[in-house]
Amino acid sequence: MPSGVTFTPAPPIEGKKFVCKRCKRVYAYPEPGDRPIRCECGWWYVNDGGGIRETYYQRIEPYRTPRDLNRLFRR
Repeated sequence: MPSGVTFTPAPPIEGKKFVCKRCKRVYAYPEPGDRPIRCECGWWYVNDGGGIRETYYQRIEPYRTPRDLNRLFRR
């Protein structure tokens, strides 16, 4: 029988924190130009330099892919 998959907890968040308004999950605060936060509840948060912009993309079928996905994750 194969062993189960375990996940290592993320390290504690240091500094300023961002809390999802819907599900209350805590993330490191996104700085302008950082990759967006993709919350487990389906909301995406990105700091566009003028504040936090939020967009909803459902996580179940039919999937919606953000139009600017490549720009959001470009480094």
